[in-house]
Amino acid sequence: MTERTLEKEKHIKYWQRCLKSLLPTFYTSTDSSRMTLAFFILSALDLLGVGPSTFPKEDRTRIREWILKSQHPNGGFCGSPNHRFPDQYYVDVGNGIQQMDPANLPATFFALLCLSFVEGLDKVNRKKCLEWLKTLQRNDGSFGELVAQDGSIEGGRDMRYCQTGMAVRWILGGDAADQQNDVDVEGLVDHIRAGQTYDGGFSESSEHEAHAGYTYCAIAALSLIDRLPSPSKKDVVSQTASSRPGLTDRTATIGWLVSRQVGYLDDDEDDDEEDEDDTKEPQRPVVNLAGVYKDDPPAAGPEEHEYVGLNGRCNKPVDTCYSFWVSASLSLLGKDNTSLLDIEAIRKFLFNQTQHDIGGFGKVPGNPPDIYHSYLGLAALAVMEEPGINSLDPVLCISTQQKEIIDAFRRRAAVPTRIYWKHGYCFSIREDDPEFDKIMASNGEPPNI
Repeated sequence: MTERTLEKEKHIKYWQRCLKSLLPTFYTSTDSSRMTLAFFILSALDLLGVGPSTFPKEDRTRIREWILKSQHPNGGFCGSPNHRFPDQYYVDVGNGIQQMDPANLPATFFALLCLSFVEGLDKVNRKKCLEWLKTLQRNDGSFGELVAQDGSIEGGRDMRYCQTGMAVRWILGGDAADQQNDVDVEGLVDHIRAGQTYDGGFSESSEHEAHAGYTYCAIAALSLIDRLPSPSKKDVVSQTASSRPGLTDRTATIGWLVSRQVGYLDDDEDDDEEDEDDTKEPQRPVVNLAGVYKDDPPAAGPEEHEYVGLNGRCNKPVDTCYSFWVSASLSLLGKDNTSLLDIEAIRKFLFNQTQHDIGGFGKVPGNPPDIYHSYLGLAALAVMEEPGINSLDPVLCISTQQKEIIDAFRRRAAVPTRIYWKHGYCFSIREDDPEFDKIMASNGEPPNI
């Protein structure tokens, strides 16, 4: 098979079709997740250098208004405008404000990221959103997906909500809020620590099997609250609560992630070797299982493979998306850790086995491209610093340039505002306003000019 590289123009056309035309029929079942699809499309174009900043102004405005239609009056965002009732349904008529079609945590996370692409973060009701986020945390430290009408917290207790919850908190500057109004960070750390398994990975929650996707979410959540142990220090299981890391064994986690590599043989190779060994398996682990490494794990080996994919759990087939979950997790545990992967063989697997002729990536070899795997295939290549793709921040899974935009919003949001009166009317002014000192020096009344 001829070796392929990133066919960038095809990928751009694929994502532009997703943005500008109707999606295939099987996407109709994901109407409640349209915000998620919107993020993948906008961010993929951004990684390819043709993101929303290059769109006409009217297109950015249209996208921004569509996202804001999903903002819930009680805080957070719904999955699409079709899943938010009109405003009159949320008016208190004496029975309290109703939780009609409530906001959900993943949609809120993706809505905030989408708004960052189209100059819309300033339109978010930060105070209500952060107050709503706090209501999603359970007594055991975990986060749910939504709050039902009866006040119960619905949704699983898995690491996805830990990561999206802490991302929402970070984007909106909730980490700078006073402790009394913040989420229970220590409870969250306890919940995540309980999910780390004997072999080093993280499971959905305590006493479940380790999974690469959950491992990424756990590590990203810990990164967002500054609870990852330093790569330069040995693992410390018992520390004070204020400095305790969320990983119980960093070395084992790295080893388990590296062991997700699986040598892959394509159909052509199968045919060539059929007569030599009829009992061979088409996929086999490249390295030993995690837990055997006491010091730094070895680089990928011991066998040489032209193609290497990654799986999410032991003895499972390879899948494009795990190329991101694994490489991003390793990157968060130390930038040089990605060198423990067989990068060249992984690139060949993505380019030759799951990259599609019309652009995008399929889930597994032979599958058509889909939005989810097409985005995570690009993101994985960005983590591995593929030329032609913008650099990626592995915590939020967006370009580093885009994270800088969000960080600038965080800094603006952290600046306090003060109230002053003029001619009997109340006004607010930010403390970084050039006129702030003059207005405050006049006892709340602006100077006569």
